[in-house]
Amino acid sequence: MMVRFLLLLPVLMMLSCSAGKDVWQAAPQMWQELTLRVETRPESVSTGMNEFLIIAGHQQRGFINNLLVEVRTDSSGATWKQAMPDGALGVFRRALPVKDPQHEHLYVRLTRHHQHGELTFDLVAKQ
Repeated sequence: MMVRFLLLLPVLMMLSCSAGKDVWQAAPQMWQELTLRVETRPESVSTGMNEFLIIAGHQQRGFINNLLVEVRTDSSGATWKQAMPDGALGVFRRALPVKDPQHEHLYVRLTRHHQHGELTFDLVAKQ
């Protein structure tokens, strides 16, 4: 009985620490045959610098090649910033400022095979 309690105690402690802020999660969007998801660090968008991870995937499961990802927020101005690839697995990262998470957006510009597209993600879940 004591062994079970000792095994369960760390799990309960981690769960109690993780409760709190809502995690922001934008709905995935499609461009060409790619599905794009966005995650942030910290997990909920806050005022200040936030790291955005743009995750591109496709049905064939494999490397995403020849994809250029540029991003900006309302607070970062009109200048696009290149998101840096994190390996060749379709993950792109960039830290950007956010002044008002309730009213701002993340704008993503994509270039692949000489084709261009733009997507817009709300920074808070719309109710």
